Amino acid sequence: MTVCSGTFANAASAPPVDDTIPDEQGVDGGSLDETIPLIDPATQTTLPAGCTAPRSAMATFLGELISSDDLIATFRVLQVRGGSLGAYVNSGLITVRYSTRETKFLRAGETYLVGAGASELFSTLESKVSYKKELFGGDAVVGADESDTPCPTIEDPVITLKPNGQLIDTGVFSLLLNERNLLFGAVALAIVVVLIFLIGIVVTKLLFVGAARGAFRSKRSRK
Repeated sequence: MTVCSGTFANAASAPPVDDTIPDEQGVDGGSLDETIPLIDPATQTTLPAGCTAPRSAMATFLGELISSDDLIATFRVLQVRGGSLGAYVNSGLITVRYSTRETKFLRAGETYLVGAGASELFSTLESKVSYKKELFGGDAVVGADESDTPCPTIEDPVITLKPNGQLIDTGVFSLLLNERNLLFGAVALAIVVVLIFLIGIVVTKLLFVGAARGAFRSKRSRK
């Protein structure tokens, strides 16, 4: 009886065992502290809470445009300005994807300063010609993502520029300059149409004048 009573005493004095599964999400349901400022990896600029950093470029290089289609542009790498192209280069050539079909603003044989980032969906690098325009003054939906915190303006490094760093012209007239054959054809067609119109006016005038003279002579001969 003495042994049994000692056993019961030890069991009564032992602390209860917590056999519950610990919460892997952490305290407060795993919520993140949004008050912690972010740091832009490219410029090392500290961003206030609520601001987002632009996408980082994997590499920036000078490249001569060899060929292009609606989505893909092939460049000959002339000089790597920053980062590393790694296995994306094949025999000095590299393909860059333009998801918004902006290759129409690029001209074969021209040199460009290309800031390219890794694609999340394809096995190529990708870039763009123009910055994305914000809707409704920065909010895609009115009342969404509004913040009283002023966010610093940081240039997007994933973009294709002229060698001097200027933006590429994406206006309608630039498309005509890129397609010189079409431009010359349109001008030549306009000149031909104008000449035909003028010749038609002259011929019509001569016909009317000839008809009037013939009628006048006919009346004089009858008299």
